[in-house]
Amino acid sequence: MIKNLQNKKTNEIPIFPLPNVVFFPKTLLPLHIFEPRYREMVADSLNSSKRIAMVLLKKGWEQDYFGNPDVHEIGCVGEIQYSEKLDDGRLNIMLYGLSRVKILKSVREKPYRIAQVKYLKDNNFDHDEFNVNNESENFVSLVQRYLSEIGVENWEDLLKLHSHSLESIMNQVASILDITTLEKQYLLRMGSLETRYEQLTKIIQDKLKALQIAKIVKSVPVDPRWN
Repeated sequence: MIKNLQNKKTNEIPIFPLPNVVFFPKTLLPLHIFEPRYREMVADSLNSSKRIAMVLLKKGWEQDYFGNPDVHEIGCVGEIQYSEKLDDGRLNIMLYGLSRVKILKSVREKPYRIAQVKYLKDNNFDHDEFNVNNESENFVSLVQRYLSEIGVENWEDLLKLHSHSLESIMNQVASILDITTLEKQYLLRMGSLETRYEQLTKIIQDKLKALQIAKIVKSVPVDPRWN
């Protein structure tokens, strides 16, 4: 299905811009829909392709949130896997990420935005030089170390890491990692899975080093002569 999506040059799809969410392929995203325009968007999507493109709002969006503030050009198309309509008209939905997309132009702006998008194909791992199985084990071990260091005890429930592809594992981690939305957007822009893997690994390693340094500093005894 994803190959068929990526073979399409362009497509028109509703976009859902948010200021604090970066959505990645092969991940799940739960959403609570309460604004009337986005209730309409979800209803229309459920009656057609069931697809919505999630995009990140650019800095300064607060001044025009109910209009059409600028968005980052790279987003992710998701398919609605589950929907629940509440008594007051609000909805709960679950999106599954299908593919990265590039926003080409706006097609309709009210009541919700529809854009022409181009589906993007990620460059896969070079299996001749990149041992996916070994790197998956190394990456999962690194993530486990980091989550344990920051006190996350239920990481096995949070991330079902061992039962997914390395791409899915990476993208899950990028989704929940304690970095800024702009850093996550930077990772989403990367069209090479190896490059995203290397950058994400470096981010986590740097965070572990920072935690280790913080522990050393805290353990240094206070000497009044240093004042």
